[in-house]
Amino acid sequence: IISSSIMSSSSEELTSRLVVALGSASTIKIGAVEEGLSTISQQPIIVKGIDVASGVPPQPKGRDETQRGAYNRAEGALTAFPEAILAIGIENGMYENVNGVLVDAACIVFLYRHHDNNKEKRIVTVVAWSDELVIPVDGTMAPGPNGEWSYLKDPHIVVTNGVRNRKAFLADTIRAVIERREIMIEEAP
Repeated sequence: IISSSIMSSSSEELTSRLVVALGSASTIKIGAVEEGLSTISQQPIIVKGIDVASGVPPQPKGRDETQRGAYNRAEGALTAFPEAILAIGIENGMYENVNGVLVDAACIVFLYRHHDNNKEKRIVTVVAWSDELVIPVDGTMAPGPNGEWSYLKDPHIVVTNGVRNRKAFLADTIRAVIERREIMIEEAP
């Protein structure tokens, strides 16, 4: 389990923080969540990352498989951290886009508790997709050992010639969901 805080504080202040559960211990994903959520609340946020099974192959193929992996990660994080007000699952996958081009994109699933009159009402699911990254087919990227299109943890920075890394793709998507008010965070009663 990795706990990371958007703002540093003493241990007694941690109890007054909003807890966000992430279905991954990846430092790239934790950093992206912190960055993407940095404007969500006046109250400090702590991101708790835990390595949970995605239930899909290491390199998901197709949007359905990718989304299923993201959902499984979010659900696992919510189960691991019942105190969390929000659980996030992130899964990158590859698929052919509408133009028939092979791309990589992340599916980000948000699960949050909606409360009504201090009584838990339901779990709300929001699904978002990152910008697509065209996968080079010219042989410049060596594949990963488990069928991944690249052996790199952050091929985005290479493919974009240093313009945009994987963390930015993810953080921008999370920030867009927040700015569109698709997620309404409420402190649990």
